[in-house]
Amino acid sequence: MAGEKNFENRLKRWLESVGIYPLAHPKDKITVHPCGYYEKRWGGGRFQKSGLPDMRIVVNGIALEVELKDTHGTPSDLQKRNVQQINYSGGLAFILYPEGFETFKDIVKGVITWPCDCPIAGLIVSTVARSNTKCDMLTGSERSPTPTRTTP
Repeated sequence: MAGEKNFENRLKRWLESVGIYPLAHPKDKITVHPCGYYEKRWGGGRFQKSGLPDMRIVVNGIALEVELKDTHGTPSDLQKRNVQQINYSGGLAFILYPEGFETFKDIVKGVITWPCDCPIAGLIVSTVARSNTKCDMLTGSERSPTPTRTTP
């Protein structure tokens, strides 16, 4: 568990270094122009749905749901199912291991600099996210095809 917490802290430090701060972050402690926020979720409990990803990161209006795992961590079936459901419904969810952190940074940087016309469609088909199993939108044998989208 300590390894996952250390990874979480590393992710938070990096997010703040690029302008993504926790909700209610003091204005006098903002060192980089803000472009988003993050919130940490605390496990399933009486007032929290079980299996939700650990963090929600919103960058330029795009929400990224991230389930953090230590190098040897394994997501539960419920966590995997929730990540798949988020992705299948057009959202962006990841199971992120320390080994995939650099890839995830590239994805977040892409969202920070992405033109605003239709970013989600471009991100969903990202081969970078789908090819690296340590920063993957869907993992394991439960991979489902990306739904096709049609414009009305």
